[in-house]
Amino acid sequence: MKRILSLLLAIVFSATTFTACSDLPPTADLSSVGDESVFSLFTNAVKTNQFSEAYSFLSTSSKEGASSGAKALTEEGFAVRYQTVADRLGIESMEFEQTGEETLSESKKNINYKVRYKCREAGELEFDCVMPIVAENDGWRVQWSPALIIPDLDWNDSISRIVLTAKRGDIITKDGTVIAKTINLITVYAIFSELVDYEVIAERIAEAENIPAEEASLKVIPYLAKNSTLHQYCGEELNALYNELCAYIKFDEEETPDKVFKSVVSDFMTIRQYRPDEITTEELQQLESIEGVHVDTKLYGSTREYPYESFLAHNLGYVGAPTEEEVAALNEGRDPIDGLYTTDSKIGKAGIEKRYEKELRGSDGFYFCIRSSDGTVKKELFRRDKHDGMDVRLTIDFDLQQKTETMLDIVLFGYDTSGAVIVMNPKTGEVEAAASYPTYDLNQFVIGFSGEEYKRLQEQPNEPFLDRTKRGLYPPGSTFKVFTAAAALDTGTMNANYIFNGRIDDDYWTPTGYGQWIWPRIKRTRVNNRTMPMNMENCMLHSDNIYFANAALMIGAEKFIEYLNNFGMDKPLEFELSTARSQVLSKNSQMNYKMLADTGYGQGEVLISPLQLATMYCAFRNGGNLPTPRILSGLYATDGVEYKCIESSEYRTWIESAISESAINTIVPMLQGVVDPNKNGTGRSLRVTNVDVAAKTGSAEIGANKERIISWFAGFRLNVDTEDERVVIVMLDVPDNSRYTSLKFQIARELLKLDDTPDPNAPPQE
Repeated sequence: MKRILSLLLAIVFSATTFTACSDLPPTADLSSVGDESVFSLFTNAVKTNQFSEAYSFLSTSSKEGASSGAKALTEEGFAVRYQTVADRLGIESMEFEQTGEETLSESKKNINYKVRYKCREAGELEFDCVMPIVAENDGWRVQWSPALIIPDLDWNDSISRIVLTAKRGDIITKDGTVIAKTINLITVYAIFSELVDYEVIAERIAEAENIPAEEASLKVIPYLAKNSTLHQYCGEELNALYNELCAYIKFDEEETPDKVFKSVVSDFMTIRQYRPDEITTEELQQLESIEGVHVDTKLYGSTREYPYESFLAHNLGYVGAPTEEEVAALNEGRDPIDGLYTTDSKIGKAGIEKRYEKELRGSDGFYFCIRSSDGTVKKELFRRDKHDGMDVRLTIDFDLQQKTETMLDIVLFGYDTSGAVIVMNPKTGEVEAAASYPTYDLNQFVIGFSGEEYKRLQEQPNEPFLDRTKRGLYPPGSTFKVFTAAAALDTGTMNANYIFNGRIDDDYWTPTGYGQWIWPRIKRTRVNNRTMPMNMENCMLHSDNIYFANAALMIGAEKFIEYLNNFGMDKPLEFELSTARSQVLSKNSQMNYKMLADTGYGQGEVLISPLQLATMYCAFRNGGNLPTPRILSGLYATDGVEYKCIESSEYRTWIESAISESAINTIVPMLQGVVDPNKNGTGRSLRVTNVDVAAKTGSAEIGANKERIISWFAGFRLNVDTEDERVVIVMLDVPDNSRYTSLKFQIARELLKLDDTPDPNAPPQE
């Protein structure tokens, strides 16, 4: 049985069958072959694939297996052994060089030689070999063994190519917390030869196909690798194993034996793989009690894990099985030696996992080895080391992101609320937190959703799969008035002292000077104790729609749109991940006076993502420049227990000089007044006490019945060090109800205040 198993293992990956050339001269008269020529005659025949000729130079004892440890060797078996090694190593050509000779007796000599194999993957492999030759019938013949192909290769050994699978890189936050990693799976497997004797399978094949036993033995391994023939010849044993496993594994109805037991590779059959938290030690021990069944915890499989579940879900993304189209695209230009993608691979399907798939994936390695019949590696012949995927380090602050998500989860409730928060450093462009609510557990995409659970999430009214931070577009409401003010100042249309003197009736204004006004009047929010006069500062304080509608009309459509486009409203936002494109007007709309007036206070058809609004607000803390927002800090390689930077992300300006320094100096004090608790501004409820803040609030009515609002907060810190600079954008999609009014302030307050936790390493205060 061992001889059959060894031979079958050796040819498991054979792709072709050698056929000796038919136009050769008759086999040489061996009585005329001297010791000086048998080496060259034999090696030349092997080198040119003339195995029938080469076999004729073998000694009688080699063919009959009379030597100690030798096996009987047919001409077909002899050719298969060479072909198997050639196929397995990818040998394209070979050279033999005699290097010496040792006479042991009158009838026995050893010829020393080098063999050089030129291989597709391994390059040139060189081995020092010894060829025993013996005198038989007054002629010299080769005393053959597998060691003449490769030293140390024995009769029961096989050549294996072992893949060294690259580990997918980690994704880490700015402080080094791992938020996506690869973990080992627990593999339950069977050693097939412990379940059924290979000689028995060969007998079944021989009987079923009416072929000789030796020919049948060559078909065992290829047949076991195919689902149909595996179950045809081993169905009884597989059904018995399945029934035993049912006591410990809960198979689904569709998991029939032919679905569970798909193939046998190198005597190894995977039964099931588990994540570490899916099976207990006791259950594993019970499975191992079944004859032929074994358990491995680190060698045979891995999976992706997201330790913090929904943390950064909409930006982090997840892995999953690729489509055939994705496989083709990913393999384009990829070296097969590095490991090609298949539909069984796991690839990034969204977010960071998808954007940096190439960097995270790495390249596989492999090694060729001589493997003993018990499966152990006897000798390594060639190794190409794997290169694990690079680790992706983000700009995300772990604690800040957790706080952001926690605040959203605390203040929002029910299926009729949703929201998003962006926190950016305006001087560096780093996105330090990005949270969209509601969210979902990324691990479910790896483990697999139940059909009902996925459907429930898809149909949930507040759409947990929607990334509101950069894919959602919303009317910015009064947060947009700062840009109207900037446009008015920078175009010279008005200065901060301009006072609106138009007629207002019960908080409504009908513009004059623009022909007959055929649209609804402009309405402003009613304010108690309104501060007068109606100049830019006071109207920013009370967020007066009329003032900024008038400003937009005075600027004019052409100048106003041109100015807004200088803030990137006409172009896609540059970011590592996919973003929705903001707009001033819908694609097929025409600007009219009413639309222009509404645009001035952030309504009309203006739509913007929280990420773009954050980037635009950065200009007030970045000298008028808009930074290119970025979530990538750098690419790293693991060096022992440390991360070594390979490539770092640097600050880039997206749009230069979007707003003048003078406009900034005029508007920022107004925004400080908005959140001053001693003034009657719309942001007075913020009440951040340990840092100076400037901000603007906003709300935009949405829906056919105006029953919902987009509630905004946009603010930034002042007078802080660069590392403490912070722009905070809060967007809440909530019912238009007073109980939701203060929610944005609760979130913004926690994110804008400075951390006043004492530094344990700071010197004591005197």
